[in-house]
Amino acid sequence: MLVERKCYRRPVTGNTVSPVKIGVLGAARITPMSLINPAKRNIEVVVATVAARDVARAKAFAAKHAIARVHDSYEALIADPDLDAVYVPLPNSLHGRWTRAALAAGKHVLCEKPFAANAAEARVVADLAEQSGRTVMEAFHYRYHPLALRIEQIIASNELG
Repeated sequence: MLVERKCYRRPVTGNTVSPVKIGVLGAARITPMSLINPAKRNIEVVVATVAARDVARAKAFAAKHAIARVHDSYEALIADPDLDAVYVPLPNSLHGRWTRAALAAGKHVLCEKPFAANAAEARVVADLAEQSGRTVMEAFHYRYHPLALRIEQIIASNELG
């Protein structure tokens, strides 16, 4: 099955490409592995800010992971005009709510699985993404891992089976 993927195009300033600035909602344990560490290896991505229910926890998380700024609420992070995208690693029951809020604020969204609680909520999120011209992506990490590409190559080559 072929899936067309819309990609966010970063603004070009002079001869350089501005990095995608991402804000993180929550201080979840998955965030370093899924976003922060990969972003450190990519000059086109900056994890710029974090917000958590507890500001002290957000500050400790930011200090531990060299995140420059902390917002005192999820709403403040989403409203930040310097951010291009929001990463949502919150509890599953909050994914739809904060994904919709980020889209409404004009942000692209990377959301941990599941990005919606059911098909109806997924349709609302998809419609909002289309209306806003923003990309929403569910964080299926393995799908973009080099191992997945190698598996696809092996299957296509009939090397096995």
